[in-house]
Amino acid sequence: MAGQWLINEDKALREWLKDIYVADEKAPSRKVGVWFGQPDVEITEQTYPYMTIDLIDAREATERAMRGKVWLQYAPDGGDNPSVVTPYYTDYPIPYDLDYQITTYARHPRHDRVLMRALLQDKFGGRMHSLYIPEDDTVRSMFLMGQQKRDKTEDKRRLFSNAYTVRVYSELLPVDISTLAAAGHPVQTVNVSYPLNP
Repeated sequence: MAGQWLINEDKALREWLKDIYVADEKAPSRKVGVWFGQPDVEITEQTYPYMTIDLIDAREATERAMRGKVWLQYAPDGGDNPSVVTPYYTDYPIPYDLDYQITTYARHPRHDRVLMRALLQDKFGGRMHSLYIPEDDTVRSMFLMGQQKRDKTEDKRRLFSNAYTVRVYSELLPVDISTLAAAGHPVQTVNVSYPLNP
């Protein structure tokens, strides 16, 4: 699992955005490139229009946290340990909010409008969508948090740009699941530390 959390969400979000096309007088169909904001070697190779994805925040979502043990029906991050079988007994995963900024760049105003429609209507219409993570065969909730217009002029040329903030619900296991799976012990006792009849 280590090393795959965050990376799988990044890849899934990029895949979700990769099927957008624009058209103009020079090309009847032009695929919009989708790149991570870093490393910028990718950015320098791009032609307009394109999008970038940046992870801008990852915070523990304490309001969604649960405590205790649970039988999980899936191996997170594709189960880096092939010996892990499902379901398995573990601590509740720690919920995280992953905030991404998706930024669009276009030189042509029509391309800008097509990108706005594609993101606001198709990709994030109704503000809520789901994001499939193939590595662990799970679905994450995904929300459009906001959008900001950032048009400007650079080198005497118009640059149409929009920044979209998207939140993806994720989770992180607090312990190595291989240890728990190897133990394979069911719950044998339950300790209650408060009075049942106050």
